[in-house]
Amino acid sequence: MSVTLKTIGILGLMLFSTLFGLTFGLPDAVERSAKGFVQQQIAIEVEDKYYEIKTSPFAQKALLIAGKLGFEKDQIITDLENDIPKKIASTIAAMCGYDCEKKKALATSITQSYVKKISSIEVAEYNLGEVIKGKYLEIVENLKFDLRIFLGTNASMFLVLLLIAFLKPKAVAQLFVPGILLLTATIVASGIYIFGQDWFYTILYNDFMGFGYLAYLSVIFAFLMDVTFNSARITTELLNAFFEAIGSSLAFVPC
Repeated sequence: MSVTLKTIGILGLMLFSTLFGLTFGLPDAVERSAKGFVQQQIAIEVEDKYYEIKTSPFAQKALLIAGKLGFEKDQIITDLENDIPKKIASTIAAMCGYDCEKKKALATSITQSYVKKISSIEVAEYNLGEVIKGKYLEIVENLKFDLRIFLGTNASMFLVLLLIAFLKPKAVAQLFVPGILLLTATIVASGIYIFGQDWFYTILYNDFMGFGYLAYLSVIFAFLMDVTFNSARITTELLNAFFEAIGSSLAFVPC
């Protein structure tokens, strides 16, 4: 049992320490693996900021806004190239009896309104582009920070487990409680990442889920502290209650 427990501690420490180091050594790897999540998050946050759309089923909806602006601008440029303002002015002049100078002034005014529209669209395109770039950098940096906290915390927990396993060799059975909890968290997190990277990053980026995981680790840490400073009295009581409930004759004593 002691070897198994120490093996869990060593493997967990190696896994999370290596991944933690890679977030600094290969930061682009995090960005590439989280590309789908970042794109979806940009869509949500940009839409919320500029269009007050609280939820969206389409990950690229916000990015398509820029395309729509570009299409509108192209259409206006085409109208100008086809002398549409002059045609509008001529039609109005014919209907209202404008003289030649008034018709020219009217055509100029309409043309200026088209140019102003193009300018406003270009400003909107620029602003949206800058917002998207800014959001991209912000989300990627926040995600890297959250990921490093997740990996660093888990590495620290496995390190503490390993150290206590060497310092408290008689508490092997009690240490299996936090050890199994840590191993379960690792397997679940790995499974979520393997079968759905976007799910993993969504959970990691979500503050509520993050606090939930922190609470889970706090329970594990409490077991480790009980073993270290309280002779595993609480952990022993819980183990004995569990085995008694399932009809087992196994019993443990504080150490």
